[in-house]
Amino acid sequence: MTGRNRRKRKNGSPVALTIFLSILCIAMTVLGIKLRQQEIAVHEEEERMIETPFYTNTYDWDRLEWDGWFVSYEDDNYYSMQGIDVSSHQEWIDWDAVKNAGVEFAMIRCGYRGYETGRINKDPYFDRNVQEAQRLGILVGVYFYSQAISPEEAREEADFTLRQIEGYTLDLPVVFDMEESDTGENGRILSLTREEKTECAVTFLHRVQNAGYEGMVYNSTMLFDELFITDYLQEFDTWVAEYGPYPRYPYEFSMWQYTSSGEVPGVDGDTDMDIIFIAKNE
Repeated sequence: MTGRNRRKRKNGSPVALTIFLSILCIAMTVLGIKLRQQEIAVHEEEERMIETPFYTNTYDWDRLEWDGWFVSYEDDNYYSMQGIDVSSHQEWIDWDAVKNAGVEFAMIRCGYRGYETGRINKDPYFDRNVQEAQRLGILVGVYFYSQAISPEEAREEADFTLRQIEGYTLDLPVVFDMEESDTGENGRILSLTREEKTECAVTFLHRVQNAGYEGMVYNSTMLFDELFITDYLQEFDTWVAEYGPYPRYPYEFSMWQYTSSGEVPGVDGDTDMDIIFIAKNE
């Protein structure tokens, strides 16, 4: 009977295993540090406020033409398009009637942060509004109602917005809309300085721009300088709200919300109405 010699499997050296695990741990630590440094660098760039010169707009307000609630504008350099901005406050909208009334673009709210709870919420009508508007060839942009109290929260709002618009092709900008609530001490942003509010706006807008979208900031002629240090917002496009015969905002802007109480077929109740100024040489 012939016996077979069997080789015994040698166990790995405990010392070698310890060295391997130590090297792996060091490598993971170094990688984590590098990723964290990259993240910090990105955040610092997003939060960086750039002081940009003010340029006066050249609109000639004698060229405005009114037809009921609808407004148009044209001069040698610009023409206008008629629009509305909507949210769940308008509830169910008959977009076919809106289109037939002559509305050419819509700014649609994708979400908002609660001014008391601080919780981010999606606008329940967002997807339907975007899909219906785009079905009819109405140009679409979006806005987020911000109550951010820090750059971190502004990034959170921007990331939320980017998730909502993923899969849609936008024609118009992504807008940062920060407004002070009228709830006294309960308002989240009332205690922020102008610089802190500006830093939130800049962070949000840089983040959406880094994702490939055009950023825009919204507010009223009266409140821009009360809420923000506007020297640092001139690098972004501007949407001005002022209800009257013409906007008195002296600097460059491309969108004007001229009423919050308009009447548009297909929309129940009061409607925010806007025009956008488009350069003829673009």
